[in-house]
Amino acid sequence: MKARLINILLVLASVLITILLAEFLVRVFYSQDKMITWIEMHPRGFMMNQSGGESFQEFGDRRTEYRFTDTRLRGGEIDTGSGGILALGDSFTFGLHITEQDTYTELLNDKISAQGNFQILNGGVGGAGLADWPAWLKEFGEQISPDIVLLFLNYADLERALSKNLFVIDDETDELIESIRWEPRSFLFSLGRMGWYRWLQRHSELMNGLVTFLWQNFYFKDITNNFDPGTSPVPVPDYEHFDLDSDYSLRLAEKLVSKITDWCAEQGCRFMIATTGFFERSDENLHTYRFYRALKEGAIQGSSQFHDNTPCVMNASNYDLDSIRIPGDSHPDETGVRIIAECTYDWLRNVPELKADN
Repeated sequence: MKARLINILLVLASVLITILLAEFLVRVFYSQDKMITWIEMHPRGFMMNQSGGESFQEFGDRRTEYRFTDTRLRGGEIDTGSGGILALGDSFTFGLHITEQDTYTELLNDKISAQGNFQILNGGVGGAGLADWPAWLKEFGEQISPDIVLLFLNYADLERALSKNLFVIDDETDELIESIRWEPRSFLFSLGRMGWYRWLQRHSELMNGLVTFLWQNFYFKDITNNFDPGTSPVPVPDYEHFDLDSDYSLRLAEKLVSKITDWCAEQGCRFMIATTGFFERSDENLHTYRFYRALKEGAIQGSSQFHDNTPCVMNASNYDLDSIRIPGDSHPDETGVRIIAECTYDWLRNVPELKADN
């Protein structure tokens, strides 16, 4: 019995030494930025932030702390006595690598709240696209009960709507139907909420590497079998609909906009769209750029109000968006988010609902 116990202890000691050695080797030869994952996927397939609590992310010399409300917004608790402008968008709106007080939603909040009885609520989610928001609002919007829903359109929103397959247009009926592509593996997401797991992410580069590998390879299952119409158990678009020569993506965008507008009408709020201002001529071969151009031309039915920040942002950056990006990253830096906030405020302060509170 004693010999068996010694053998078990030796095995455990060997495992521990191996893990410590691996951690040492990773830190020395494959040093990486650490983070605690906060993005989750709803069983319905759309992206969302964690509910409550805090997280953090490192990027080079930057270390950014994030906190979340119970309704999965970034920031502190909601002041239920104030009218709310719910800002939706991807990681630009969330404020990736940007401290909470420096995000463009918070800078806007400082300006708008001083003007009247409104607050900006940051509903941004990294990796979200146009199709995420109808499902997200259906799940969380009523609890937040915004007066205005403001979507910040960014340059990959429609590409993500196509790739996630959350909604598909039925070619026979021309109706928008719910579908799905990525099915989250609930065990791994449940694991990600556990204290010991998050502690290891915070302190171990080896653990961070393992989580990155799991996220890329095991967190999600592709239900569509890579959009194979012959084997997919859920509706998928025909292959030709992914081509820019097809009008499918533009039709999809219009129906998604109408779906959000209808949700707002039911809830007594108003839906508006503004761009992040990071649209360039180099984006012309993207589905989102075509949608953006249609919005500018007023060709999208059902959109309540659209504002393009691009001319303002381009002018403020001297037509060099890279000069207002975080070095080594695609996201706006502190100057970039300040410019987006100022350009948005110049438009938003004249919205009738906000002017009425002066």
